[in-house]
Amino acid sequence: LPVFYDVDPSEVRHQKGSYAEHLAKHEERFQHDSEMVQKWREALRQVANYSGWDMRDK
Repeated sequence: LPVFYDVDPSEVRHQKGSYAEHLAKHEERFQHDSEMVQKWREALRQVANYSGWDMRDK
């Protein structure tokens, strides 16, 4: 049961905004294991597609 706290789930799903920035930093940091970061990206996409509660402004 995902709970999106203070984030728009579409930012997670489409990896925009701060998610894009931080994932890019992880790609730089883990250049030797880019497959790991790709797995993280895919996991975030999948989780963001689950039904859950959007807790922005609550």
